[in-house]
Amino acid sequence: MEHSFDIDRIVIKYVREEDLSPEETAFLQQWLEADPSREAMINDIRNQTDWMKDSLKQMQQTSHSRIWDQLSSRLEEEGSWRSEGAVAEAPVVPLGAGTRWWRRIAAAVAVAAIAGGGYWVVKHGSRGAVVPEVQPQVASAPADAQPGGNRATLTLSNGQQINLDNSGNGVVASQGNMNVTKLGDGQLAYKKASETLTAAALFNTLSTPRAGQFTLTLPDGSRVWLNNASSIRYPVAFSGGSREVELTGEAYFEVAKDAAHPFKVAVKKGERISTIEVLGTSFNIMAYEDEGAERTTLVEGSVRFVNGSASTLLKPEEQSVLDEKGSLKTLDHVNVAEITAWKNGFFHFDHASLQTTMRQLARWYDVDVRYEEKIEDQQFNGMGKIQRNLPLSVVLKGLENEHIHFQLNGRELVVKP
Repeated sequence: MEHSFDIDRIVIKYVREEDLSPEETAFLQQWLEADPSREAMINDIRNQTDWMKDSLKQMQQTSHSRIWDQLSSRLEEEGSWRSEGAVAEAPVVPLGAGTRWWRRIAAAVAVAAIAGGGYWVVKHGSRGAVVPEVQPQVASAPADAQPGGNRATLTLSNGQQINLDNSGNGVVASQGNMNVTKLGDGQLAYKKASETLTAAALFNTLSTPRAGQFTLTLPDGSRVWLNNASSIRYPVAFSGGSREVELTGEAYFEVAKDAAHPFKVAVKKGERISTIEVLGTSFNIMAYEDEGAERTTLVEGSVRFVNGSASTLLKPEEQSVLDEKGSLKTLDHVNVAEITAWKNGFFHFDHASLQTTMRQLARWYDVDVRYEEKIEDQQFNGMGKIQRNLPLSVVLKGLENEHIHFQLNGRELVVKP
């Protein structure tokens, strides 16, 4: 099976003529040998710039906006140009930029054209122009499942629900002395509107559906990345000796430091409630109902995980695991980047089991998984990172091997040997 999901980073370095490690060189060579046309195209990208402008214009005009969005996002990361809408305008070459700027464009085109999940093949026209065209065997079909996005519902203290998918940016509600503001790009924040305190404690709940995610800045400045099929309940203003919130599902926390007011997360999983006690730190909590164990992973700082009479104090790169029987253990030297990849827009299935992988895909693409036959569970090794903004069919193509195959029928994903 060809592992193509980390190649974009290596292609970018190669196009820019940056040094590659021996491992990267071997990986790139293997990827180039898999398709002879790739090497010719990469060399063209490195050596030519005139046809690149034409390529960008053609990509802009195509109706497949996801490819153009991917390209413009890459350029935004590089600081080369920033788009103002769903489809970016053609970039304007800054005066004096020279070939260095075009190398950034070339790297981005390389990623969007050939390394970004197999969407595009590129052929040379009569005058050397590169013409992107849809690759039929990979292109998203009507029955394909599209990836999730920034979707959430805000439930106010009076029970009113606000669909954040459709609401515009700006103040969406007032709660006590706080304005609830949608900032765009899937972010919600609480900002003080006045110094007048509200007598009664008011609570809000932010919930994401399957195929949804959202980011929340709490009144104390703590940030919460809420994964799909999750919810967090919190006061609109913290008072008293501690800052307490309630979580179901999965979230990543960056807690604002305040030693005088410890931060506590009550994690609900079925009938069981666990507590994570924090001073100021970054950590990930995964407690989905359909996952066997509840896991808290510490990125930095320190947290104490408490469940009944059992507790453990975590250090960075440690993970508490509470299984279905209530047994608590601590794992050390866990792969933090792998566990928190979802927050940065990636899947990371390296060493993940088939069952675990399918549950993640089911939540993000809002599909139901059915196993055609009894299939022995297996691990996906050497996968690297996979972008979460790809259609499901593209991800499945990368996961298939001689032992496992997939068939997508509408909202049903069939796993078969």
